[in-house]
Amino acid sequence: MTNQVYDALLNSNAVIEFDAHGFILWANRNYLNIMGYELEEIVGQHHSMFLPENSQHELSYQQMWYQLAQGQTQIGEFKRVTKTKKEVWIQGSYTPVRHPNGQVMKIIKMVIDITEKKRLAENLEKKNKELASTAEKAKAATYAKSVFLANMSHEIRTPLNSIIGITDTLAETKLDNQQASFVEILQRANNQLMTIINDVLDLSKVEAGEMELKMLPFHLQKLLDDLTSVLGFRAKEKGLRLSIEVDPDVDSFYIGDADRLRQVLMNLLNNAIKFTHGGEISLRVTRNRTSRPGNVLFCVADTGIGISRSKFKDIFQPFTQADPTTTRRYGGTGLGLSITKNIVEMMQGQIWLESEVGMGSVFYFTATLKPTLEKLNNFAQLPQKRKKEDLRNSLTKERLKILIVDDVDDNRALFGIYLQNTIHSISYAESGVEAVQLVEKEHFDIIFMDVQMPEMDGYEATRRIRAMEREMNRPVTKIFACTANAFAEDVQKSLQAGCDKHLSKPIRKDTLLKTILATFTEQEMAY
Repeated sequence: MTNQVYDALLNSNAVIEFDAHGFILWANRNYLNIMGYELEEIVGQHHSMFLPENSQHELSYQQMWYQLAQGQTQIGEFKRVTKTKKEVWIQGSYTPVRHPNGQVMKIIKMVIDITEKKRLAENLEKKNKELASTAEKAKAATYAKSVFLANMSHEIRTPLNSIIGITDTLAETKLDNQQASFVEILQRANNQLMTIINDVLDLSKVEAGEMELKMLPFHLQKLLDDLTSVLGFRAKEKGLRLSIEVDPDVDSFYIGDADRLRQVLMNLLNNAIKFTHGGEISLRVTRNRTSRPGNVLFCVADTGIGISRSKFKDIFQPFTQADPTTTRRYGGTGLGLSITKNIVEMMQGQIWLESEVGMGSVFYFTATLKPTLEKLNNFAQLPQKRKKEDLRNSLTKERLKILIVDDVDDNRALFGIYLQNTIHSISYAESGVEAVQLVEKEHFDIIFMDVQMPEMDGYEATRRIRAMEREMNRPVTKIFACTANAFAEDVQKSLQAGCDKHLSKPIRKDTLLKTILATFTEQEMAY
């Protein structure tokens, strides 16, 4: 029975026998077939005949045979060479066989040919490396594009800061009817340009993985009322009815990113108004009873030009509109719906549409918003709204020393114009170096610090001012970073440098005044 088992093992495996020094004693047919030899060609030869050239001199190989001669089993995967010089991979186990006196009299090696398995593994590894390399290249390309878009956004925002600021300031002066209409045209163009820049910046944030949701309690009806106040006039200008309806079973307060939700609704309603020439625009909010994810369902319907069914998927792609001719007729970048789709998916929801050419469109989207009762803690404490006149009066009650730091003459002048009707003392610095020198001589209540400046940027200037305050035991100055960079990492960089707040250009007059007031009052007052 033992002989039968041994014969079965020999027939089912590749086997070769060596003496204690590695010289071949015998091999079965399976082993000979793997290596391409006949038995008489290998008997008496040393095992090293199967090794790739020069491998027999390697210390690890010599160490293996020393350990085998001492009776230690060796197991592993080995590269070997056949008679025709073809490389094969084998999985082998070397088992020493001892004489009754304890000495190793021979070594039996069991072999499995794993050449194909090894080849597949190597190909898989190669493919993985190629995929990893491709992914890295794609990631690098995406990053480069995002950096380019962010830089372009910065370069456009910088002059736009002056254009918007001066236009808004001009609108506050006494103008005749024709001049007022010119200013309105400028303001509309400014808003359109800002929308395009924000869309490009949002796209770069999405592609760079920088877009994040800020989960805070918000009042849904207030958000919808804000939309009505902003878009109602525009709809009325086109002779359209704008209606917003919220089902009674929808909660009043939720936890979510109100700004991003507002952005989605604003984009969908703006599109509805843009592509509708008569009829009605409606927004309805209900609980989500569809099979799609999310607990709240939003529906934006219009009676506009409609969209061909064949274009449904395309319109959610970047830089794509349903019909290329709409770009020339209606304007736009084709980024809005792509960004909207990304935001909705970040809200664990889904967006889809129903439409027919000439019959209008209905856009649906769901969102996961957690109902909350935190309104008592988060909303009841806010002060009542104040009129703009009240805000300005508050700003004149206390004389503040304010330093404007910016290397661009127009930006410094603009901030001066914003604050010209206040009683505050305004000083200017053209660089970070000059700012540090001024702060060393006198204390300022507020510093508006430009970030990107030659010689010494705003980050370094802020760090030096903070160090100076500690060394001289001075009161802490409020420092606001002012920059066209608006990525999350830019905000974090400003705060890490010691700034109290990050303001993204273009900075409007109301934003500037509100920031000053909020800094020196217990609660920030909305107006």
